[in-house]
Amino acid sequence: MVDSGEEVAVVGIGCNFPGGEGLTNFWKILLEGKNCTVQIPDDRFDPAFWYDSDDSKAGKTRTAKAALIDGLNEFDHKFFGITETEADLMDPQQKLLLECTYRALETAGIPMEKASGTRTGVFIGLMNRDYETILSNSPTTITHYNGTGTGMSIAANRISYTFNFTGPSLAIDCACSSSLVALHYAAQAVRQGDCEMAVCGGVSCILEPRIFVTLSKAKMLSPDGSSKPFSSRADGYGRGEGCGVILLKPLKKALRDFDHVWGIISKTALNQDGGTVSPITRPSMAQQEELLHRIYSAGFDPSHVQYIEAHGTGTPAGDPAEAGSISRAIAKTRPPGEALCIGSVKGNIGHTESAAGVAGLIKVLLMMHYETIVPSLFYSEDSASIDAKALNLKIPTRVEKWEKTGPAGRAAGINNFGFGGTNAHAIVREYRQERLLLPIALVFCLLRMQ
Repeated sequence: MVDSGEEVAVVGIGCNFPGGEGLTNFWKILLEGKNCTVQIPDDRFDPAFWYDSDDSKAGKTRTAKAALIDGLNEFDHKFFGITETEADLMDPQQKLLLECTYRALETAGIPMEKASGTRTGVFIGLMNRDYETILSNSPTTITHYNGTGTGMSIAANRISYTFNFTGPSLAIDCACSSSLVALHYAAQAVRQGDCEMAVCGGVSCILEPRIFVTLSKAKMLSPDGSSKPFSSRADGYGRGEGCGVILLKPLKKALRDFDHVWGIISKTALNQDGGTVSPITRPSMAQQEELLHRIYSAGFDPSHVQYIEAHGTGTPAGDPAEAGSISRAIAKTRPPGEALCIGSVKGNIGHTESAAGVAGLIKVLLMMHYETIVPSLFYSEDSASIDAKALNLKIPTRVEKWEKTGPAGRAAGINNFGFGGTNAHAIVREYRQERLLLPIALVFCLLRMQ
């Protein structure tokens, strides 16, 4: 087991994913096995103009569907002390991050006033610059707010400014692995004392069509807009948007503060594919396996993990490579009758790109909270892209009780890969709080909110 002195607790969560804002709505779509893919509405862009079933045509996207957030532009600028003029020029990604940070503090029972002035760090993953592209189409309307409204660094810095956090504050872009890389550096900063708490997560918004065209030309997107992880029907990923933010504290401090602990970040690790594959966007099974071997050989027995939240985008090349690396590094270390359970949230909410890692993490934390494993959509044994039995893997197709626990309690790993070769993995475990302490924790939480 890992020394609890090195472990980091998740004490707050805020999210807004397709299917509805907040943890209750997110859990509902996971539990019901809902796919949130919809036709892209005209208020995003004109899908009729940009879409063509013949994706060989110049300037056309092969899909007009994605998993989208309702009410994306509903933002209470006054609540956050922002003028309407400035808010109009703010990237919706910045707005989502502010809202989800507030929700994370709220679920932690920490009022904004109490958090103000604390040495809290901010580590945010993001990659898309749709809003900046839209604003650049009208150069005569550019004002001094454009720079702060669309700057990548400001996405993190605005959280620090709005909530008066004085710890390190940075934005991270390594494509689709950005949010789990942000988690890695946030947990590291908490462990080494750079900050007393850390806000970390990721965000992605779909606002304009040119990325669709680029990804269509690379044959990365599914024509029907849905990711189908580990299915023989997998034909590319479906894009999704969303935002997830978690609040971290050292476990010992969280226990002293009587915080509710959603889960423990036991270990995180990163690596890079380097030049092991060609082209640069091709996943490297060898490097994914190396990452898993390294993190699980450093004090956490892989047999103690019962579930892996896979990157699982639903691409013909990516899913078999990932399943193979998980099998060799983890699943085949287990007895033949004890298959390792793996799944992917992308069948529900699409591939949320720079928010994908934190979406998977929040899914795992909710499954631990409810002691329930939710289905991974689109998979069946009859139409699988992998031989799960030979790999000693199991993919859930229905809601199951999370029965099996090991010495670490319920424990899971989360994979998150970037299309430029930056790979991340995190090990998360539940924390079994004594029932006797729960009423005390509630009292302290209420006192802090007064």
